[in-house]
Amino acid sequence: MNPDSSSTAPRIAHARDFDEWRERARQLLMAGVPPSNVTWRDGDDSHDDLFSSPAASAKPPSSRKPSSTSIRIGRDQLALLRNAARYRTRGDDPARWPLLYRVLWRWAQGDAAAMHPADADGRVLHKRWHAVKREAHHMHAFLRFHRRDDALGERYVAWFEPAHDVLDLGAEHFADRMGGSPWLIATPEGGVHWNGSTLDYRFPCPATWATEARTAAERANADEDHALWRTYFVSTFNPARLNHKVMTQHMPQRFWRHLSEGDLIPAMEAKARHGGQRLAQETSVGQRKGKSLPPGRLPRHRTPPAGND
Repeated sequence: MNPDSSSTAPRIAHARDFDEWRERARQLLMAGVPPSNVTWRDGDDSHDDLFSSPAASAKPPSSRKPSSTSIRIGRDQLALLRNAARYRTRGDDPARWPLLYRVLWRWAQGDAAAMHPADADGRVLHKRWHAVKREAHHMHAFLRFHRRDDALGERYVAWFEPAHDVLDLGAEHFADRMGGSPWLIATPEGGVHWNGSTLDYRFPCPATWATEARTAAERANADEDHALWRTYFVSTFNPARLNHKVMTQHMPQRFWRHLSEGDLIPAMEAKARHGGQRLAQETSVGQRKGKSLPPGRLPRHRTPPAGND
């Protein structure tokens, strides 16, 4: 890829998702535009500056005939790029599109180490994919469906606020788990509806979906099913094994406010710290009235044989 006047000119590239980024990146690579000459922006170019540099979608110069082999990439490497793109950057994190294009550029130049975990850029890719997988696990574990039965029929709705773009990973999981039961998952960015056979994704999330899901989540404690779950949660809580640091590692506090049992946790932790840890069960469980078993129902203990007989 020998630079010419068109490849060294600054470019502005827009991408709303990975597929758009992939197409823009292919055009830039074919034109021989290095990463330092590309400014990536999230979204479309419908409001681009009238005096901005040539768009990334411009066709590569006809005098250039790049080899198609120069931008071939393996299936595993493409999957790594796609999954790392799900990561939502914040703070000082490198923006996703420039990072992906820099890695792809290096790969096209023959630098196979660009996606290796030991490489500076490759390490970031793998850390982001790990964070995305962990967030998908959080969605599987901490999303709570709420049953609705009205004029629209019986269905389940849930509100979830993922840290990364894992809506489709969670939707496929719940489609397998919920069978033919219709359900709806709404998030701040998008939503998905399952009618028992087909997943219907919407971006942005329709306002009616978001309102229904959030309302159901806020009224979770009035749901009989969730009230039963709260009782079970309290009954199985073991103050003697309380470890706040470990608990929040596995169940981050940002999920608590949308869990049926979330508002119970702080009070149960406080009681455990003030003497409750000496017990192996929550205090209220021991105060409940139990049932007396008649003598005939008591288990009989067999006397072990003496000696080695």
